[in-house]
Amino acid sequence: MKKLVIFFIISFVFAVLNGYFFNYINDMYLHFDVNQNKNPNISKNELNFIAILVAPFIETFIFQYLPYLILTKWMKVKNELICIIIMSMIFSSMHYYNWLYIVMTFFGGLILNNLYVYYYKHARKYSFILTAIFHVLFNLYGFLFVM
Repeated sequence: MKKLVIFFIISFVFAVLNGYFFNYINDMYLHFDVNQNKNPNISKNELNFIAILVAPFIETFIFQYLPYLILTKWMKVKNELICIIIMSMIFSSMHYYNWLYIVMTFFGGLILNNLYVYYYKHARKYSFILTAIFHVLFNLYGFLFVM
């Protein structure tokens, strides 16, 4: 259990550093507006609720659980690194606000997918919920301290 918590904390530190690094690049050099594609029919509070509490569970199912199941059980991919990279490519391809965000979410996906695979190997029945909670906490952190 202690190793799972330590791995969670280390992964969270890397995820936060990833977010700050790419936000710094954007703020200093590129100035992409992350709200440019925002749906005008959704309020900021609704969007935050979805991003913090709903999306992480849906995304964990779509971008970690299903791809890992398909890659390891159906396609018989044995190399975990290949699984993590493919899952990260799928994850980042669905976050297409701009090219920088795609790159940032690819690296974020590497962290999330590595976490999922690690938990799958060491605490299989908790891998989904632990990864989803990690994603919730990361999105909440971004909302509270980055946005």
